[in-house]
Amino acid sequence: MKKSNLKTAFKVVVIFIFGIMLGFLAGRNLREPDLSDQPDLLRLNGYKFTNPLLDIEPKRYVGVKEFGSLENQLQDYINDQKTKGNLTKGSVYFRDLKNGPWFGVDEKEPFSPASLLKLPVMMAYLKQAESDKALLSRQVKNEGVVEGTAPAFKQSKILEKDKTYATSQLIEQMITQSDNDALSLLEKNIDNGLINKVTLDLGITTATDQTPEDFLSVKEYATLYRVLYNSSYLNREMSEKALEILSRTVFKQGIAGGLSNNVVVAHKFGERELENGIKQLHDCGIVYYPNHPYLICIMTKGYDYQKLSTIIQSISRQIFEDVSQRFKNP
Repeated sequence: MKKSNLKTAFKVVVIFIFGIMLGFLAGRNLREPDLSDQPDLLRLNGYKFTNPLLDIEPKRYVGVKEFGSLENQLQDYINDQKTKGNLTKGSVYFRDLKNGPWFGVDEKEPFSPASLLKLPVMMAYLKQAESDKALLSRQVKNEGVVEGTAPAFKQSKILEKDKTYATSQLIEQMITQSDNDALSLLEKNIDNGLINKVTLDLGITTATDQTPEDFLSVKEYATLYRVLYNSSYLNREMSEKALEILSRTVFKQGIAGGLSNNVVVAHKFGERELENGIKQLHDCGIVYYPNHPYLICIMTKGYDYQKLSTIIQSISRQIFEDVSQRFKNP
C-alpha cells in the first residue's frame, strides 16, 4: 500500500475514533447533566398549573472573582475583632443587586433574629392588603403597653395609650421605630398563620415553640429583601411601600453609620440579650448606591452593644468604600 493511502487510512481511523469519543461524551452529558453551576431557584408552591419564580440565587463561587478581595478583607476583620474580644460571632451576606454576584462570611451561622422578624409581619399585612383594600385604614386602639426588657437603642417616638391608630400607622411605627407595642397590636389583629406563611413560602425557618434561640442565618433572612426588591412576592405597589417604610428606619448606629449621608438604605435592625449574657445585634437591608444597589446583612454576637454597633458600622463602611471604588463613575 502506498504511503499516501496509509496516511489517508490513518486519518479515517483517527476521525472515526474521535467521533466515537465525542458521541460517548455527548451521551454521557445527556444522561448525567452537570448541575454544579446551576443557580438555586426559589419558587412559590401551592398552585395547580403554575410554579411562580420568586428568586434566583447563583452558586456561592459566582462572586468570588469579583468580590474575593473584599470577602477576605471582611473575614480578616471579623477574626481580628474576635481576637480582641469585641465579637464572639459575626456573619455577613453581600449581594450586588444589579449583576447578581454575592459572597458571605459564615453566612450559614444561626442567630436569634429578634426584631428582624417584624419584617415578615409587615409583609403578611401588605400581602393581605393586595386583596383587602380597607385593611391598612382599619382602626386599632392601643389599650396598653408590652412589658419586657428596655431596648438598648431607644426609639424616638412611642404609641400613646388609649389612642386609636390606623393599621398603616402601626406598621410604620413597628418598622421605623422597632416598636414592640405596635408589633403586639398587629399580631393580635391578624391570623398568625398568615405571618408564618410568609417565611414558609420563602423557605425561611419559621419560629415555633421547639425552635432554638439561634435559628436564622444572614443568607436566609436576605431572601426577604431580594423578593421585595424584585417585587416577586408582594406586588409592585406593596413591595415599593414596604421598602419605602424600611428606608425611614430611625436606627443609624448600624449599616447607615457606614454610608455617605446622601445614600438611602432600606433596612431593619434587631437586638437581643440572651440568658447567658450574650448580646446580639443585627442590621440588614438594601443600600441604594447610585446605579449599583446592593444587599447587605450583618449579624453579630458579643458582650457589648456599642462594640457590636461599631463593628456593624465598620463592615458597612468597608463594603461601601469598596463599591464606591468599583463604581465611582455611576
